[in-house]
Amino acid sequence: MTIDGRQIAGWLLSALAILAVLVLGRPLLAPLAFAVLIWAILNALTDALAHLRLPRMLAWATSLLLIAAGLYLIARVLGNEADAVAAEAPVYLARLQRLALSTLAFLHLGRGANFGDLLSGANVASVIGQVAASAGSFLFTLAMVIVYVGFLLAEQRHLPGKLAKLQRNASRRDAAGEVIHAIARQVQAYLGVCTFLSAIMAAATFVLLTAMHVSFAGFWALVLFIATYVPTIGAIGVLLPALMALLQYGSFAPFLIVAVVLGALHFVLANIVSTVMLGRTLNLSPLGIILSLSFWGLIWGIAGLFLAVPITGAFAIVCRHIDGLNWIGIALAGPEPKRHAEAPAAP
Repeated sequence: MTIDGRQIAGWLLSALAILAVLVLGRPLLAPLAFAVLIWAILNALTDALAHLRLPRMLAWATSLLLIAAGLYLIARVLGNEADAVAAEAPVYLARLQRLALSTLAFLHLGRGANFGDLLSGANVASVIGQVAASAGSFLFTLAMVIVYVGFLLAEQRHLPGKLAKLQRNASRRDAAGEVIHAIARQVQAYLGVCTFLSAIMAAATFVLLTAMHVSFAGFWALVLFIATYVPTIGAIGVLLPALMALLQYGSFAPFLIVAVVLGALHFVLANIVSTVMLGRTLNLSPLGIILSLSFWGLIWGIAGLFLAVPITGAFAIVCRHIDGLNWIGIALAGPEPKRHAEAPAAP
């Protein structure tokens, strides 16, 4: 095996340059990536409605209305729950203080922290300032995403022609078109299934918490709707409403009910239903998913966690069609499906 030092050095320099662009260009690239995902969801939803024999224009209008209604619902839930959380915060902090003291006393670990100090004037002012800054940044990013989506929709009809002009070789142009269509088709399928499963998880969370009279049911349903998009994070997210039940009732029975029911539902959705519906859509190994979550989460934060799997899946598809980079696609790919042994020929 011969190692070309110049080639390796070129790869390293290219990787460092790309990493620098991703880190420094985060304020521009992360909203653009979200816009592309929303654009893909709109196309997937429109295609699904068109398959139901809905006129194309009506399918587009329905998709836009559904996305707008979803964003409005998210803003409405967050707005209503923010006031309720602010009003109930002292009560739940006092209960948290009692639970911490009783637990530490049982473990003979001494006294706990005074959570009432969290409500001091300085802390409240600091939290309000951070929330205001985060809200302003979120609104600015949301505006950028909406603008990007608008331009993508406006350019959608002209994109195939522009991409075709980039490659003069007819055979390579056809191959590039197949890669682009494969990426679009598989990412759309992935996002569509994830949205469907997240909606089921959110609805089940809202129904369960409402039936058990757990506070902020709408907020926790929204949290799990978002968390279910991220592999491995959704399984941890089910503990948040369970901890809310523990804090509200002060006993472990409601905590266990919420944790077991939502944990079992998440396991079924993530490991059985998604496998049946997606099959090998993005064809990523569990190790590849974990590494992608770590990498994109490190350079883009929370946004990177949501974008990690679609970006890595698209990157793996591209690498499989480029000579010299197909080893990356093979390394990121999941296990090959088991083939049933052929029946012996009849004598």
